[in-house]
Formats: sequence, structure tokens, C-alpha cells
Amino acid sequence: KLQADYATRLAAHRDAIQLNPKLFARIEALYQRRAALGLGAQEQRLIERQYQQFLRAGAKLDEDGKARMKAINAEMAQLGARFNQNVLAEVNDSAVVVDSVEELKGLDEEQISAAAAAAKARGLDGKYLIALLNTTGQPVLAQLENRALRQRVYEASVARGSRGNAFDNTALVSRVVTLRAERARLLGFATHADFVLKDETAKTQQAVNGMLRQLAPSAVGAARREGAELQAVIDREQAARHQPSFKLAAWDWSFYSEKLRAEKYGFDESQLKPYLEMRNVLENGVFYAAGQLYGLKFKERRDLPVYHPDVLVYDVFNADGSQLAIFLADLYARPSKRGGAWMNAYVDQSGLMNQKPVVANHLNIPKPADGKPTLLTWDEVTTLFHEFGHALHGMFSNVKYPSMAGTKVPRDFVEYPSQVNEMWADWPSVLANYAKHYKTGEPMPRALLDKVLAAKQFNQGFASTEYLSAASLDQRWHSCRWTGSRRPTA
Repeated sequence: KLQADYATRLAAHRDAIQLNPKLFARIEALYQRRAALGLGAQEQRLIERQYQQFLRAGAKLDEDGKARMKAINAEMAQLGARFNQNVLAEVNDSAVVVDSVEELKGLDEEQISAAAAAAKARGLDGKYLIALLNTTGQPVLAQLENRALRQRVYEASVARGSRGNAFDNTALVSRVVTLRAERARLLGFATHADFVLKDETAKTQQAVNGMLRQLAPSAVGAARREGAELQAVIDREQAARHQPSFKLAAWDWSFYSEKLRAEKYGFDESQLKPYLEMRNVLENGVFYAAGQLYGLKFKERRDLPVYHPDVLVYDVFNADGSQLAIFLADLYARPSKRGGAWMNAYVDQSGLMNQKPVVANHLNIPKPADGKPTLLTWDEVTTLFHEFGHALHGMFSNVKYPSMAGTKVPRDFVEYPSQVNEMWADWPSVLANYAKHYKTGEPMPRALLDKVLAAKQFNQGFASTEYLSAASLDQRWHSCRWTGSRRPTA
């Protein structure tokens, strides 16, 4: 509600600053004289970035152009708030109701208990509820043996935002793309993609499209080979049951990938999960790696107020004992929380303001029933390490000006620290420190650990095709040109 109420007000507030001609004249004067001002590197960078941001906001437009820019920004702020609320409401509305426990074959006891509890919370006693995550593929698709239920879950997932209901975002997305194209044209760019890429490493659409064209054939070829292997698994399994085979479908991919993984490498996800209890992964995996690499130490504290009882809080100390930051871990999914995984800086590090950073990681791990352990999938472990790379970026920030702090760097560099931090998830000494059975404390057997490492490249054709297709679609949508009408053209 706050977002809906304040989105357009905040957009107007930003416009009042960045479209203020007197303020821009002062910034431009400093920019033109920056080489003669004897500035330090940070001050030079600050002036250059502020100047570019004002330009990209429309500071040099004429009065008619500024008026149109304000109208575009106000409408886009309103649409953005509606989009976010629709996505959240649709995730909750699209949860799949299951009538009998027999249909849930393949899920473990904890997952079934959680599904029963979720259904009961909605007044559906005796039934089971499979909540959806904000991703196309749903983790339960790798486990559910009931093919019809897999199809229901998958189709519910991919239909979100386009079901023709109150949360349908198709017209809204089309309008946002149109406004982005108009804004780009107003600022002198052919398309929104050109506008965005001007400020990134790639610089041009040609560079991005060239990279996508270079990668796509290999990824698609690998995915097709993987699909053929999965089809062979289906054919063999159905023949052994004396039943007709069926063609591999999207809702089958994860399920049969797990079967093929077990066949090729001798393990599946269910064997890993007992060794991947959430707190242990966080404290003896993620934190341990940061301690080994950077000398950091973490101490949980319970005296600070938090916005939700599930949030964990840690003081973070340097090797010399001085405090570096406060870290919050908000790891569970809940109906009021947007999907995905991300890092927030609630307080930016700043020498100017004498502030230490307060950073948080937010994930959407399904919460088990009370008293049950939170056992992670391998993807969730990787995500935990990935997001902590962003947290480290924020905690290690050492700048004077808060507008440069932490992850406030060029967008395509933001992912570098997080990608690097993923490496440590399966680094043998790190994995051995946290991969311990939640009941017995026994370490993951070396043979299983070796199988995990051997399977690192498994199913990567599919994974690569998935993100390359998303990138290509995004690029295509934003390569539309403004035509002066409500619809841009490709």
C-alpha cells in the first residue's frame, strides 16, 4: 500500500531534482571545470556520474520535453507499483491445491507436512497446498512422480501474469515497454536497449546480440542432446512398465533430469538434502568461507528489533576485531514477500556520513512445518552463496560518498562478486565444513561429495538456454522503436 501511495510522489520528487535547470547548471559548471579543480578520484567520479545521471534523466530537454518526461515517469511509477503487487498476489493466488497425499508421492515427509499446514492456513483442512516460487521452474517438479500434477504445477507457474484475471500484467507490460521506447526517443536514443547499454560495458546492441548469437547455438545443441537423453530414460522406464511411452514435456524435464543424474553420477537431490540444513550452510558454509578468505567473524545478536521474527541478525567483525557491518538474513518465503533472491543495503557505508553498512540477504526458501528442519536443495545452497557475494560487496564498501557505496556500480559489474562467491559452495574444504547430516552430524561421505563435484556440468545446456532465451526476449522487447503512437514497432 505504501508503494502504491508513494510511487508517483517519489517519481515527482526525483524529477523536481534532476529536471531543475538551476541545479543542473551548477553541476554542469563543475563538470566542465573538473580537470582544473584539483579533485581526488572519488570527487571526480562523483561529478561525472551526477552529470551523466542528470543528462539521462532529461536535464537538457526543453520545457515541453521535461513536461512529457514527468508524465512518463509518473505513469511508469504507478505501473511499476501495480506490476509488483500483481506479481505478489498472483503467486499466492496460483498455489496448486492437491486433494490427496497419494498425489504427492516423491515429496519427503517435511514437504508434505508443510503442504498440509499451508492448506490448513487457508481453511482447506485435509488438502495440500503447493505454493509457487517466483521462478518459471518450480523445485517440486524434480520430485513429483505424478505427471498430471507436475503438469498442473508447471502450467500454473508459466501462466502467471497472463491468465486474464485481476492480476493479468500483459497490457501493463506492453504499456511499460511503449513508455520506455518513448522516453528513449525523447532522450535521443533509437530504442530503450540503446539507452540502457550506453551506460554499460557492452555499449551497443550489436555487441550484446553478437554475444547472444555466439553462445546460443552451443547452448541449444547441448540442451537438445540432454533432451534426447531424458527421452531415452522415459522410453526405457515406460517399456519396463509395459506402458506406452510419451514425449518429453517441459514439466518432465526436472523430474527426469534427477533420474538421469542418479543414473550417471549415482546420487540425486534427496541424498544431498539431509546434509544441507539451512543454518549450518549459512554459518558453517557461507560464513566459514568468508572467514577463511577475509578473516571475517560473525556473531548472532537477538537484541535488535526486526521486521519479521524469522529474520536473523549478525554482527560482522574484521580480523582485528573491529566491527565491519551488521548482516541480516531473511531466508524464508512468505505470502507478503516478493519472490526471488536479492541483497539490500539498509544503511549504505559512507565516509562522509561516518556510517557502517547494514546489509541483508533475502531468499524465498519454503518454510517447513514447526519443529522440522530446513533442508536445502543444491540450487538454494548456491543461491545463498551467490547473494552473500553481493552482501560482501556492500560490507566491504570503502567510499566517501554513499551514492557510490557497495553495489552502486555499473549494473553489469554488480554480478561479479556474487558469481565469484558461488565458487566456494562446492570448494572441497568449504563443503566438508558444512555438509553434515542434520540428525547425526556425520559429514557427507567423501564418495557422495566427489559425485557432487563430478556433476557440476550436468544439465548446463538447459540452464544456459534458459537464461539466454530470457536475455534474448528482454533484448527483443526493448529493441522496439517509438513511432509516436501507443505501440512501438520492432
